[in-house]
Amino acid sequence: MIVPMVARLVGAPFDQDGWFFELKWDGFRGIAELDGQGSVKLYSRRQNDFTRRFRPVVQALAELGRPATLDGEIVALNEQGHPRFEWLLNRGTQKGTLVYYVFDLLAIDGKDLRQTPLRERKKKLEQLLKGNERVRYVDHMENDGLAMYAGALVLGLEGIVAKDSTSHYTEGPTNNMALAKNQESRLQEEGEDRFQ
Repeated sequence: MIVPMVARLVGAPFDQDGWFFELKWDGFRGIAELDGQGSVKLYSRRQNDFTRRFRPVVQALAELGRPATLDGEIVALNEQGHPRFEWLLNRGTQKGTLVYYVFDLLAIDGKDLRQTPLRERKKKLEQLLKGNERVRYVDHMENDGLAMYAGALVLGLEGIVAKDSTSHYTEGPTNNMALAKNQESRLQEEGEDRFQ
């Protein structure tokens, strides 16, 4: 099982040449391991099994039809397409539309990509997920963190994640990834599988 890369929390957003800036979706961090034959393991950053809990996402991952390891965020969207974290906490009938927003590709077709620069991993990821409505590629802006952060505020999202585009994927905390949170957000800071 993969131990996910973890961002450091920063006090304010920033611009930085050679860095990617992505919207931070409010959900559960999830690693997906696909064997390419229809079998999928989906689990939290603490290795809790999500396979039965998020069946629609697992089914969409199985339909990709290629062996791969993905890192992303499982999100419940309302009818307007806004994330509702509290809907993920419900253990009854799942509310909203479940979407897996994928921001990194760790392996594809049996090749480990963790030592490949992020810029190249994301190009391969975009091709893999093209046109998939349930498993979505997380796009980015390059260099312009302040503009991306302003967009996150307008959308009412949790914040942005900044990543060094030349970085390798390392397990655990890293200085190559930073989280700038929406200070006006009233989102709960609890929930064992929130992205930090």
